Amino acid sequence: MRTFVWLAAASLTLCVAASPVSARVVRMETKVALEDQSEPAIKQALREAFQISVRGAIAMGFSRVWVDGARVLPDAVVLAMVATDEDDDADEARDQ
Repeated sequence: MRTFVWLAAASLTLCVAASPVSARVVRMETKVALEDQSEPAIKQALREAFQISVRGAIAMGFSRVWVDGARVLPDAVVLAMVATDEDDDADEARDQ
């Protein structure tokens, strides 16, 4: 009986002492004004929006970003991105 109580106490201690892994994930949108509807203007606005988003993600401490979508409006381009500080190891475990 003492062994059972000791094992239960030890496992409870391990459960309490183990810190949960948490990752921050944000979705951000960057809007850049569009000079005209020409293809070069749209590409330039997308590049600028991408650079702004990546700089912001790095400033917030995120290590991974990916594009979630883009919209071309009459007067602007909106780029949606997702950023996270999740490790690559977590992705590998999730994919399996």
